[in-house]
Amino acid sequence: MNNETEVVRDIRAFSRFYTDIIGLLDQHLLDSSYSLAEVRILYELYNGGDMQASNLMELMRIDKSYLSRVLKKLERDGLIGRLRSDKDGRAVVLSLTVKGKAEFEVLNEASDNQIARLLAPLADSQKQAMAAEMRSVMQALKPRRLTLNDISIRNELRPGDLGYVAYLHGELYTRECGYGLNFEGYVLESMGEFAHQYNPVKDRIWVCGHNHKIIGFLAAVNRGDQAQLRYFIFQPEYRGIGLGKKLMDEFMAYLKEQGFNRAYLWTTNEQHTATALYKKYGFRLAEEKMTRSFDKELVEQRYVMEK
Repeated sequence: MNNETEVVRDIRAFSRFYTDIIGLLDQHLLDSSYSLAEVRILYELYNGGDMQASNLMELMRIDKSYLSRVLKKLERDGLIGRLRSDKDGRAVVLSLTVKGKAEFEVLNEASDNQIARLLAPLADSQKQAMAAEMRSVMQALKPRRLTLNDISIRNELRPGDLGYVAYLHGELYTRECGYGLNFEGYVLESMGEFAHQYNPVKDRIWVCGHNHKIIGFLAAVNRGDQAQLRYFIFQPEYRGIGLGKKLMDEFMAYLKEQGFNRAYLWTTNEQHTATALYKKYGFRLAEEKMTRSFDKELVEQRYVMEK
């Protein structure tokens, strides 16, 4: 059994344990007449105020038809009502009634008492430690949109960087484009050449990291009278946050710093997103040639930029 399998099993075991100990699988929660989903809706409306059903769907990740049935039951019980929105007369918002607020407050107190009884045998230090660990779990698993502020970029080339970047190329382009081992061999060969000839004064690299792991890379190679843009790559989950533009801005700043008026790069006809970005920075298609070097028929393209 590998480490990941053990982690998955441990997490599932804890989930079953905690679900059982606080009665989440009971038909009714906290000895009330309401299910977990019904109480959660009361909670969201009590703490978040009036909102549309679509807001509840997003907060609870709940199916529309199931939510509709639950809302109808809460309406029949007199716990929620529907009102026209003050901001948009076409929109209908859900609101807790006086009875709904009172019912939630009773349930909320019962939930607090349940947890207090559960923690009663523990010392204060154990309670604090458990709360801290639970906050860590929530923080680690909480969905959050990545931003450029989450990405670190360094210009120092370290042992192991190029080998990992070669791996990224082989794995990503095989998965997304169907390139074969010959492509990885091409990358490894050129990486070896780059490693032997790399000059930190004349060349420049950008190593992108997140959570202590390399997720992207770009190299600017000094070719005497011009620069070559190479190894431009980052993982799919980091697309759409402006990282590509950030790296291209850095590359253009490098050209200005080094006094280059010309630059070039090689790519293929399949890299539509990348070539669109290159064109925005003044690169134009200068050469095309057919190839099967990467174990499939492709058109290699050379783009150049001249100021």
